[in-house]
Amino acid sequence: MRTETIAQLKKISTPKQFPKDEYICYEGQPGEEMYIILKGSVGIFLTNSMGTLNQVATMTEGGFFGEMAIFDNLPRSASCIALENTLCVAVNKDNLKQFLVTCPDIAIQMLNNMSGRVRKLNDDLYKSNRVAGTPVVEPFQIPKEYGFRHVVKEPYHAPQFLVKNIQYCPICGKSIETEEIKRHVLQMRNIDLDSRITYVGCEPLWKEVISCPHCYYSNHYLRFFQINDMEKDLIKKVLKDEHRPVIEEPEADRSEFDYLVLRYLQAIHINELINSNANAWIGGMWRNLYWLMKDAMDERFALYCAEKAIEKLKNALNQNEIFDNISRGSIALSVGSMLIFCGRPKEAVQYIDTAIECPDEHIRNNAKKVNEKL
Repeated sequence: MRTETIAQLKKISTPKQFPKDEYICYEGQPGEEMYIILKGSVGIFLTNSMGTLNQVATMTEGGFFGEMAIFDNLPRSASCIALENTLCVAVNKDNLKQFLVTCPDIAIQMLNNMSGRVRKLNDDLYKSNRVAGTPVVEPFQIPKEYGFRHVVKEPYHAPQFLVKNIQYCPICGKSIETEEIKRHVLQMRNIDLDSRITYVGCEPLWKEVISCPHCYYSNHYLRFFQINDMEKDLIKKVLKDEHRPVIEEPEADRSEFDYLVLRYLQAIHINELINSNANAWIGGMWRNLYWLMKDAMDERFALYCAEKAIEKLKNALNQNEIFDNISRGSIALSVGSMLIFCGRPKEAVQYIDTAIECPDEHIRNNAKKVNEKL
């Protein structure tokens, strides 16, 4: 980047220094500004179906990211993390006009990028509207297979793996504190035979769902803020008519673990209402509940959750919702393992075979171990 361009950018906004491994933007969180890199480098990361981060791009000096945020307070589509000590300037709605005048070359490139993204969003929306039907979703209720009063202590979460943000609930508009995981610095302990990853000092399953303490809206952390006006009206109604009466049931003797399960059930129900074709998302939350029920040694509800997860994740695989081979292998291994857990080993074979072909060594070896037991 030319010296005069850097000088112009510094006049627009005070530069911000980000040390190595610090989050600049967090996937799923709303944003209000874009960033231009003056020095250093930034990794662009997306969360895969295993809950881990994949680096999809690297931005260096002169690069910019987060440009959609200066026009609408929409959730970030990716996590942006400093790969080294990095210096950036921020552009927001307040200094946008000055940026457009003083740095026209960067501004034109930014607008070209945004135009391409808008075209893609419109195309995705058109395709979605063509296949979307009106879902028939049962009223929210706690499955009879679930029994309360589970005594499961929340695992320890080391502070270095957490990041806190103050945001506004998209449903009621009140201020809430969100606590997400710095997934790029997690230390993997083990990958179980059913693809569950365990970590040192952190258990992501307890942090996957965000819930508003004011209106009780709950959703997956990557979906919590991605709500349009029409969905907002539907969620407000279902919270008032169906969710709150269940959550606020008088004399309910519930543990923190029970409320965690309730948040998952709420998130699943809401996604069935507004996005029933999102098989991978909904199936993934049922799979998380299956794993949590195994922690609680509640085999009855674990079986219930496994059956629900199998149905959705099979649809996700058959309808090619998951494109990368590692995620497909991970989900196939989960489906095969859950089918065995549910007493359906013959159906499991094809999914275990798929997992054996996975390029990830851990998944491939685990699939072979499961296959030996069939």
